[in-house]
Amino acid sequence: MDKKLLLGPNLATIMTNYIAEINTLIELLPFRPSTLKSDGSPVTELDLSLSELCERMAKKHFPDVNFYCEEKFSAWKFPLMAIDPLDGTREYIAGRAEWAISLGLFESKAFVGQGWVYNPVTKELFDEQKNQEKKSSNTIFRGEVSRTEWDNDLFKNFESDKIQLKPVGSIAYKLGRLSAGKSDFVISLNPKNIWDIAGGTILCQKSNIKFYSEGKLVTEVREKYHPPLIWCREEIFSMLSSFL
Repeated sequence: MDKKLLLGPNLATIMTNYIAEINTLIELLPFRPSTLKSDGSPVTELDLSLSELCERMAKKHFPDVNFYCEEKFSAWKFPLMAIDPLDGTREYIAGRAEWAISLGLFESKAFVGQGWVYNPVTKELFDEQKNQEKKSSNTIFRGEVSRTEWDNDLFKNFESDKIQLKPVGSIAYKLGRLSAGKSDFVISLNPKNIWDIAGGTILCQKSNIKFYSEGKLVTEVREKYHPPLIWCREEIFSMLSSFL
């Protein structure tokens, strides 16, 4: 299939038409009961309902793209849409407004594509139409990290007058914020699946923010990435790496 034809539909434009339906779903499912999946992680009725919505959208607008979602997937092959219908389920269950819906669309194994991240609680929308590269002349760099990792003291070695860390839930939400210039870097010290980080990482790249896994620049789409995971501008990568 012709690449231009395949990526012709604009993900951000299409998802704009689904925001009202997403918001309605959340109003209809105000409670947060959860069950445990086989890996021990929680899943809620909203996770599954949002997954169904995303699958319906993908089949309608991107019928030739493989659907790869945390709650349901077919095959690992390209073209691929990596989706986390509710990234930050623990935050959602706890009633914290730090979770997001994340979609990333890839033509091939090259980490290039279209991204979309939306926080339905705060109504923050991160997409290519809204985000623009923002130059930073900061002498203090503001970073966002996992709330769970923060509570487990995994960042106690980050002591510097050049760095300020803030715990925030949902890696997808943090990456959306990073792409929009609301922070200077994001670090995770636990592995991440592609559906967790696809949409946000694509948006970060379009704002000239690089993604590093195990000390190396990521250029290829894989099912899972291993820590340390760092999203930042190239010029501060060495400084951040020195703390790990």
